[in-house]
Amino acid sequence: MVQHQKEKYDWEFLFLGANIDAISTAAQFGIQEDFAVDYHVDEVGTQLNYEAVNEAVSNLRSGKKLDRSWKKGIERDFNGRTKK
Repeated sequence: MVQHQKEKYDWEFLFLGANIDAISTAAQFGIQEDFAVDYHVDEVGTQLNYEAVNEAVSNLRSGKKLDRSWKKGIERDFNGRTKK
């Protein structure tokens, strides 16, 4: 279904994953790595998701191309708070 919608309607999909490997899980659905991101499922992580998706959708609606920069803030937070 994802591939069909992308090809027929030029849709793009964002995959937000908590407590899973978002990149590999998104790939199983045909969603590219640039459009998938891991996040912390808490108040801060969820708020960052809303902000990032809001900006991404606004940019798309104004005719801008979506690239991997939409998820920079989420990745910075996730990587900064992930135990190493």
